Amino acid sequence: TPEKPVPDEPNGKLSIAVLPFVNMSNDAEQEYFSDGITEEIINVLTHIPTLKVAGRTSCFTFKGKNQDIRLIGQQLNVNHILEGSVRKSGNRIRITAQLIKAEDGYHLWSEKYDRELKDIFDIQDEISLAILKEIKIKLFGEDKPTPLKRYTNNLEAYQLYLHGRFYHNKFGGAEEYRKAIGYFEAAIALEPDYAIAYSGIASCYLNLWFYRHLPPAQSLPQIKQATEHALRLDTQITESYLALARMQLLYEWDFAGAANTFKKAMMLPQTTAELHGQYALFMSLSDKHNKAREHILSALALEPFSLINNFYASYIYWLAEDFDKALAQGRRLVELEPAFWGGHLVIGLNLITLKNYTEASEELKKALQLNYNGLTLSAC
Repeated sequence: TPEKPVPDEPNGKLSIAVLPFVNMSNDAEQEYFSDGITEEIINVLTHIPTLKVAGRTSCFTFKGKNQDIRLIGQQLNVNHILEGSVRKSGNRIRITAQLIKAEDGYHLWSEKYDRELKDIFDIQDEISLAILKEIKIKLFGEDKPTPLKRYTNNLEAYQLYLHGRFYHNKFGGAEEYRKAIGYFEAAIALEPDYAIAYSGIASCYLNLWFYRHLPPAQSLPQIKQATEHALRLDTQITESYLALARMQLLYEWDFAGAANTFKKAMMLPQTTAELHGQYALFMSLSDKHNKAREHILSALALEPFSLINNFYASYIYWLAEDFDKALAQGRRLVELEPAFWGGHLVIGLNLITLKNYTEASEELKKALQLNYNGLTLSAC
């Protein structure tokens, strides 16, 4: 089986997962608001240094599923769960939230918030900070001020950005990345200084190049331009440094430059699962396999259901010549998402190394059928 993240220490670090708040309204358009509330709460909780917060991708895996809280806690490796709902009626909105102990399903705290729907962002901020305060008091017995970073006040631009992130995070083919770019560009058209949307564009173009969907001449200039613009607007966004570091590492092979950029990113208050995963890849390519393993486990602890982090974990084990573990990681990927090409690719490549050519050929053909790109073609 794949290596599992180390569980929380008994004395130790408190942890929490925020499940997607349920949209109880009859209006499907309110789904963005309930998702926005969830993301904002995850965002503010990550500012508590002594609290481990499960990543968005893994939390949203449970959206629309009615699973036992205790089982969810085990799968996400957290000891607390926050869940809630959003109901809109006319000009009024009601938000409920419950803090639950994952071990036994015991409710530690619950609250309802009734508000007028005048300013969605003000409501998001107010509810997020109110919930944050209660969690800090219940879990830590204190309430210290926590900064709340808002990337935009434009609701329509924010919704477009969320659409872009949705397609970006599918980790699919060229069509998904192009859709994501379209949404990011639409968000920027409404909000020209939307720094994190530029970071999204840079990441999409880098993936289009890396997976051989675009030649360097059609992707690298866009990566550089978007990254430079993002950092010029805001030097405190992890995603901007991550896009730059990936370009330096994967295209320019500028290890010194990538090391410096990763260092800046790791010093920011919010170190994401994706950052740990990409830094693990950098450490692995630098032949620092123990450090790489440390960071990929940090990534998987935050985002155990992330396809991209599980994919890179298998690659890191492969580079360390731990082929059995790499193969097990590939099988976990297929278990997580059978329609994801990366799991079949990983299994096939490792079976070649282990000289199981028949099964390897079958898996690589599956990968090619699911996603016809440069990596799957070269493997076949």
